Amino acid sequence: MFRRIFLILCFFLSLHLYGQKVEMKADVLFDDFTHKLLKTFDVLYFADDSDKYLINKSPLSYFHGYRKIYSDTTIIHGNSFDLPFDADGNSEKEYEVSRVMVQSDSFLPFGLPFGSEGNSEKEYIATWLLLNTHLYLCRVHFPFERKRDDEIVYPSMEKFTGKCFNRKNIPNIEICGPIYGLMPADWFTDTLYVKKANPKKEPLDRDIWQRKQYMKMIFNKGKLVSTEVVENKTWVETLIWSRSRK
Repeated sequence: MFRRIFLILCFFLSLHLYGQKVEMKADVLFDDFTHKLLKTFDVLYFADDSDKYLINKSPLSYFHGYRKIYSDTTIIHGNSFDLPFDADGNSEKEYEVSRVMVQSDSFLPFGLPFGSEGNSEKEYIATWLLLNTHLYLCRVHFPFERKRDDEIVYPSMEKFTGKCFNRKNIPNIEICGPIYGLMPADWFTDTLYVKKANPKKEPLDRDIWQRKQYMKMIFNKGKLVSTEVVENKTWVETLIWSRSRK
């Protein structure tokens, strides 16, 4: 009799504990460039450097509606999104939370290293080239779908900006893909914050890459007028979230 009562009590106690929440904690390194500045998936190359660089914003953001040149589709992912740590019992969110604790990992899809890509704010990526101190748009591609017809992609961009691609004397420079042409970004009078991307082959650990310096580059009508090296400030935050007992 007592054995049966004991088993019944254990059963109800286990049900009670199953529904309780467990508080989880993780110390996470944050940095100014990734978590305060980086807001685009666009990338920059230098004419004398084959390495890829991340930039804080797209020079196309000068134009209203630049995110919707080709459609209203927006695909969001990246390094620095705020995680829903108060989520309860959502396996996808718990998976995101678990990834933040691995220093060489990231929130990027396909297991890409932290800092290898920017933060997506649109369906396409614009690739920029700094050539003889002048900034050019040289390529547009769509990373989440098959290649689109150049006869549709580039005329649409020319119509949007009011500028044309020069397809003569295309420089033989190694970037992430073929250079279509050079569109001078002479509308761009602003500042870009630029940081060398974490390489996908033999990447740096997340915390090492985060502490790397970045550059402040000031442009006037698409021409680079000054460059300054900036120390990347970092700080640690303790993130707390709840999850149900399993």
